[in-house]
Amino acid sequence: SKLQWSTAISMTVFAWLFAAFWSVMPLLGWGEYDYEPLRTCCTLDYSKGDRNYITFLFALSIFNFMIPGFIMLTAYQSIHQKFKKSGHHKFNTGLPLKTLVICWGPYCLLCFYAAVENVMFISPKYRMIPAVIAKTVPTVDAFVYALGNENYRGGIWQFLTGQKIEKAEVDNKTK
Repeated sequence: SKLQWSTAISMTVFAWLFAAFWSVMPLLGWGEYDYEPLRTCCTLDYSKGDRNYITFLFALSIFNFMIPGFIMLTAYQSIHQKFKKSGHHKFNTGLPLKTLVICWGPYCLLCFYAAVENVMFISPKYRMIPAVIAKTVPTVDAFVYALGNENYRGGIWQFLTGQKIEKAEVDNKTK
């Protein structure tokens, strides 16, 4: 079935409100922001080990990492089963979840470690690496989607070379 405009708008509004909620909470006192170790932008304050920080961190991790990861896992497993039944494997269904774990995993581990131990002994440059990797997710996701979708691959090829790929050529390249 096709996605309806009302559903798409509702989902977009929900995503923006969800993101706004979690972004505003530290400003209202649940959690706290501080500069990143290299002072380029802000992040959660790792030096706080109090109950307020720990509860915010665990809630943030559950609702923004674990639940979305579980949803992605089940959704892409369903897509994989459908591909398997039809015999058309057009996309690596495990790739989006892997990119989520690879890009956000180090940041979550650092935050969890900061909840139970003092992370200030770790060099600021090393504490900056997980945050930088996490910020690459939108770009990585765009590449994963673009290179995993045959229509986008054909469009990218046409843009770069000026040559249009016929449907049969695209099918042969994916096999």
